[in-house]
Parts: sequence; C-alpha cells; structure tokens
Amino acid sequence: MAVPEAAVYKNHGLVMRQNNIRFTGQTAVILLKKLMCGSDYDQVEEACNILIEDLGINFFPVNCFEVAWLLGIEIKKYSEIPPEDREKVVSITEDGYSVKIGDRFFIYYNDLMPQNRIKFTIWHEIAHIQLGHLDSDCTKSDDLMEEEANHFAAYIMAPIAFLIMYNLNNPIAIADTCEISIDLACNVYEHYCKAVMFPNVRRRIMNNRITQLLVYSKEGVA
Repeated sequence: MAVPEAAVYKNHGLVMRQNNIRFTGQTAVILLKKLMCGSDYDQVEEACNILIEDLGINFFPVNCFEVAWLLGIEIKKYSEIPPEDREKVVSITEDGYSVKIGDRFFIYYNDLMPQNRIKFTIWHEIAHIQLGHLDSDCTKSDDLMEEEANHFAAYIMAPIAFLIMYNLNNPIAIADTCEISIDLACNVYEHYCKAVMFPNVRRRIMNNRITQLLVYSKEGVA
C-alpha cells in the first residue's frame, strides 16, 4: 500500500508520529529517566494497565502485533511501500511511524530492523495512538509525546515490578525473559538496581497493579 503523500509530511493534513529510537547515550537516558519516581508518567502506566485490562490480556511478554490487531490498527511493513515512496519515508523516519486517516489508524515499520527493535517501534506507535497523540486537538509538545511513548513501550515490555518479582537481576536474564534488546535490558537493569536499593521506591513499583494483571509466560500469549 502506498503511503499517501500527506502521510509523509506532518503539515499536509494528516497527523503523523515518527519513531527514531536509539538505545544508547542521551536517548537511553530519556527513555527510562522517570521510571523510578512518581510523576505524570504514572498516568502513562495506568493507561497501559487499562489497555491490558480492557483487552483481557493475561500473560507477559505481551504480543504487540496481537494488541494492534485487537485495537483495529493496521500494521504495514516498509517493504510493502512502493520503492519510490519507501526511500522518502526511510529518510524521514528509519524505524516506523503511525498515521490516522479518518477514523482508522495505521502503523508502518521498517521490517529490515532487528526483531526486538521492531517490537519497541510497534509499542511506541501504539502508545502514540492510545495516548491521543494523533488527535487533532492534542496540544502536547513533540518532546513530551515522544517521552510518553517511550515510557509506555518500556513499561509494557520490561516492567520493573516483573524484574523484581522474577529476580531478573542481570541484563542477559532481562533481555531473554522480556524478549528485548540487550541495550534496552542494560538500561532497564540500571533502574532495577536503584529500585532494589531504596525500599520506598521498591514499594511504589510493587504496588503497581500490572503485577495483578499479568503472569509470566514464555509464549507471551495475549
């Protein structure tokens, strides 16, 4: 399916979110910088909890493609875009983006990327949709919307509470169990270490109701 010209450029009548995720340096700090403290990010986490609850999801890891299907979001690969449009899209956003056309939502992703990076991209774009970032009346800054989408994705892919519950106390165990990249696992592990170090932070995290909504299953059946 060709990407409409208006979907490539944000100001041409359609609302588009793009996702250029990197898991190193400053972006990695932004990705998880507020996982450890009570803040407006609690609302992002609760939006994620409500999504899990409403869709009747019981198992972790959660399958992002199943969730997109349940939400009626159409997923498209970059390889499905005609070559003349694909190069333009990749030059704007290497990983993926979401677009709202009428009352329908679409997520396009770069299927040449590693699988774990693709999953983060899909969750990131689901977050934009679920958090209302594509709505025409959304007044949040681009930076805030990106931070919220990153937080949503990291939270559902590797909740700190699950790392504590299942004693996932090293990056390799986190990457294997949560099915995430080792780079993301290393960043999550850093925050896990802070959580177990401070009892008050640990209590706040363990009180998150995601621990009551999901149980671990290697198959990650939604």
